[in-house]
Amino acid sequence: MNRHARYALLTPLLVSAVAMPSTMARAAAASAAPAAVPQATCALVAAPNTNPQEFDLTLTGFRANQSVRITGPEKFTLTTDGQGSAKNEDVTKGTYNATVQGNNQGKKSITCTKPARTTTTAAHITDVNVSGPATSPEVDCSVAQNVTFTGQITGTGTGDVELSWTGSNGKTSSPTVKFTAPDTAAAPFTVKSTPRAAAAANPPSVFAQLTAGKASDSATFKLKCKAGT
Repeated sequence: MNRHARYALLTPLLVSAVAMPSTMARAAAASAAPAAVPQATCALVAAPNTNPQEFDLTLTGFRANQSVRITGPEKFTLTTDGQGSAKNEDVTKGTYNATVQGNNQGKKSITCTKPARTTTTAAHITDVNVSGPATSPEVDCSVAQNVTFTGQITGTGTGDVELSWTGSNGKTSSPTVKFTAPDTAAAPFTVKSTPRAAAAANPPSVFAQLTAGKASDSATFKLKCKAGT
């Protein structure tokens, strides 16, 4: 066999030997490529201690320093921190999707979970209690005196409750309170007494009534007069 024939036989073997490591390397690299979104989660969570309720969108389990496109009621992009997390505060409640560009796998998108639906029972007031001042110091009854009444409403559920105060001097007030069962304090109510015309007359009395729904209560407070007033 001449040298040209021997070289012709060896050439395919050499090409194959060179090609195999490159092919194997690509296959190994592909199998070792990390997932585009490893254990990634996106969630819409209720922000604590907010009234009205606010919501935050949080990302966890993404790759570090990764750009994540958020679509839904609002559209924005978040970049994860070194731990693969990110958060956008006070977003509109709704359904969101988080999308990233994966490694040789195209775009990957996940749906962001939403907080569980909460059910609340509307406020229902069953009782009202009104109290006058706890102490009764002597005052000058010849001039009008401020007397402050306090109230408490009792019931079930949660929600806004409109109250109605009425005083003996004709004063009225209609505050709204955020009721939380079982008891919630009412806004205080101040009534002015009628000046006593003569020191020999009976001490002035002050009256206040509180109504919430169909429940109502009242209290009367009699002033203690200083001598000669």
